Parts: sequence; C-alpha cells; structure tokens
Amino acid sequence: MPKDEFAVEDPMALVGVVLPGEPGMLEAMAEAIVEEYVRLGWDEPRLFVLFVNPMFMATHRIYRQKGEAYVRELIRRVQARWVIPERSGSLR
Repeated sequence: MPKDEFAVEDPMALVGVVLPGEPGMLEAMAEAIVEEYVRLGWDEPRLFVLFVNPMFMATHRIYRQKGEAYVRELIRRVQARWVIPERSGSLR
C-alpha cells in the first residue's frame, strides 16, 4: 500500500485525450474493434452490447454518431469475412 498522500500534480497520472482524426478514421477504428472480437468468436448480440452500453466509451461513441443500422451492418460485414460457415456432414 502506498504511504504517500495523493498529489494532484502527479506526473505519472494516467491522462486520456481525444485527438482529432482524418475523415474515415472513426469507421476504420470501428471495423478494427469489430474484427478483433469476431476473431475471438463473439457473435452479433454479444458484440452489439459493446456499442449500446455507455460504459464502453469508444464503441458507444460510434453507436451514437453512426446509429444502430450502421453498427449492425458493420458487424455482419466483418463476420462475413471472418466467420467460417459450419460444415455439414462428418469429418473423415
């Protein structure tokens, strides 16, 4: 346990800032996030929670700015690239 008192001027304090981006950066970030979770095996309902829950600030910002239809289409598009359809029949 630290014995020092909290210092407002702490140079090691974690600070987050929003940087301006170029056109298309929000969409690229959204696609990268969705791709990462799709590749981890997440399905559409589970992924969609990342966007509608305000606790997840980056994805919720995308949801607010682009809307539900955009997010659902993005998830489906990325899934179509990465999800392997289930094979019918048995493996030999």
